[in-house]
Amino acid sequence: MHNDDLGKNRKIVLVLCNLLVILFAVAVSVSYARQLHREQRSTKRDEFIATVESMKSVSQNYLDSERGYVENWSAYITKSGMNLPQALEFLRKINTNSSRFAHIVDMDTLQAWSAYYPAGQEEIDTYSKFIDKATDYAQRMNSSMREIFDGTGAKFRVVGKYRLNENLSNAVSVGARVTLRIGDGSKDYLLLRAIPTDVLQKSWVFPAEYPSAEVGIITRAGEYVVQSPSMRSENFLDYIRVYNFQDDYNKMYDFAEELDRCEIGVLHYKDFRGEDCLWYFSSFGEDSKLDIVGFIPEAELIPENSAWVLVLIVCGCLMVLIVLDGVHLLWVNRQLREAARLARQASQAKTNFLSAMSHDIRTPMNAVLSMTAIAQRNLDDPAYVAQCLNKASNAGRQLLTLINDVLDISKIESGKFVLTPTDVSLPELISGLLEIITPQVQEKGQRLTYDVPEFASPQVSADPIRLNQIYINLLTNAVKYTPPGGSIHISFREEPLDESHVHLIFRISDTGIGMSPEFQKQMYQSFARAVSTQVNRTQGSGLGLAIVRQMVELMDGTIDCQSQVNQGTTFTVGLSLPVARQPDTCAGEPGSPDVDVSGLHLLVAEDNDMNWEIVQILLAECGDSCDRAKNGRACLDVISSVPPGTYDAIFMDVQMPEMTGLEATRKIRTLPAEKNGNIPIVAMTADAFAEDVQACLASGMNGHIAKPVDVSKLRQYLQKIKNHTL
Repeated sequence: MHNDDLGKNRKIVLVLCNLLVILFAVAVSVSYARQLHREQRSTKRDEFIATVESMKSVSQNYLDSERGYVENWSAYITKSGMNLPQALEFLRKINTNSSRFAHIVDMDTLQAWSAYYPAGQEEIDTYSKFIDKATDYAQRMNSSMREIFDGTGAKFRVVGKYRLNENLSNAVSVGARVTLRIGDGSKDYLLLRAIPTDVLQKSWVFPAEYPSAEVGIITRAGEYVVQSPSMRSENFLDYIRVYNFQDDYNKMYDFAEELDRCEIGVLHYKDFRGEDCLWYFSSFGEDSKLDIVGFIPEAELIPENSAWVLVLIVCGCLMVLIVLDGVHLLWVNRQLREAARLARQASQAKTNFLSAMSHDIRTPMNAVLSMTAIAQRNLDDPAYVAQCLNKASNAGRQLLTLINDVLDISKIESGKFVLTPTDVSLPELISGLLEIITPQVQEKGQRLTYDVPEFASPQVSADPIRLNQIYINLLTNAVKYTPPGGSIHISFREEPLDESHVHLIFRISDTGIGMSPEFQKQMYQSFARAVSTQVNRTQGSGLGLAIVRQMVELMDGTIDCQSQVNQGTTFTVGLSLPVARQPDTCAGEPGSPDVDVSGLHLLVAEDNDMNWEIVQILLAECGDSCDRAKNGRACLDVISSVPPGTYDAIFMDVQMPEMTGLEATRKIRTLPAEKNGNIPIVAMTADAFAEDVQACLASGMNGHIAKPVDVSKLRQYLQKIKNHTL
């Protein structure tokens, strides 16, 4: 019995402790919520004030810019010695904004002319009629015009508000003194730029969280310059009095005194709806006699969240914690099972990958080794040896393509792939594609047709290697899977998007074997190949479409496929590309065998004997000589010890012992000119990714050639070296 009571007491203590924890958490939450409520209200108030201030700055900057127009016009008219008709004609032409009006006012008679009206009909009575009313506001307006005319008072002076003859809208004006020729003499006038008040109001936009906020501009005497929709009175002071002080004029005088005395202020008064509002006023500057006034209902400054919501959340969280413990254990177990499944899946994927790679690498490698061995056994038959070497070369290129595809897809999937945009000539790109694909089509006895327009924007900015990769993969697939006698059609089309971009649409259709709907669902997956006798006889890794899809997505493009078994396939690729500037025309094609690149003496930094031999032979075929440095340090020692001009350039490998090509280049660039510090350096390396090229250029190199060496690209660089344009 005692133990039962003890257990019961322990439960009570535990429950009480939990209740105390909950009560403490609730108390802290309520306190925090109230503090947060105050801070959020203060923040919203500060944001509202900042918004009104920004509107003031926008208005002031806008009116200042308008005043700048008037001063420039005045200076030009005065300097040109124009008379009144000439000045009005000048203003009629230069004032291209139909919502602003240019007035010339005779300050002696208040006679005025508007450039809005045609010649002979310009005279208006806007100012004489308004000021003849002899109201206090009219007199203050006349005083403002006089201050602008005399150049006294504040720099920022606005004549406001009055009704325009031209469109019967309310307007404010900025102005400057102008001198007009009258006979043999001259007379000073006031040139005004009249701006409808709704133009200013359109630039005032409150955030969506302030739906009832309004703003206006008043003078220090309370007259409206720009009147907000809710300020329903003849005078702002009367508005505040009617809805707050009733007939207590003493309070109104105190308010008027505060408005006149303070540059900025925050007030709490009711609006015409009887809602408590926060009012904020701010002066446009000392002696400007203008204030911007904004108001917002206090209710809109109250944060949406309340303390009880936070309390409920805290209590709910405390109660949910118990459930979460159990749920977490279930989740951990599920994650462990999922991790085990993914590990098995990854292991199977690795096995499948190695199996596919083993087959696809061994096939061209077998051709390379076998054809080389056959050529060695038939050295007495040069024609047959050349045939064997040609087949070995084709197999080697196929193997290189496979390696590049595997590296590309791995970098894409790891998120490390980088595009390198440059200027691309679409006609040259398409010509190159046709040169590549035409021999393959002819070899299989297929029919090739193409539709290539005259491009309105022949130069675009894109990664040329990846653009070629997309098109060539689709073209070679069409050739592979179209039987002899079939047809292939290529079309290009451009759709201008704007002045700086063009939408390039590439479509390739064939009458090949087509694809089943089931295979089309997985055709963009790596190593995916359809299972059929004809497909199995066709060489391929199953990476081409995966790379095409990834490349198109990297370029923010689209790819679409329409295919039916034994009917054919149509791929459509759409790419939105920036338009590049037209290239400067120059004589001769870079890299052409007809261009003389002989007579150069080069230093080659290369640690591999086979690569050195290849480069030496290629340069000799171009008519150039070269010396070898076996690593980066040897290259640095040689180049720093020979006189300038000994070598025309350096071909630099990157991955070398003792000192890499990048480090050697950086050290060479620190040498003075008399030590060959400015000698051209071109990377010649198997590091061929975009980031590798950028690393070479960042180290101080002038160019990049990827291994295996493309002879055409090598000749391009030799031509630049010889012409001193590298």
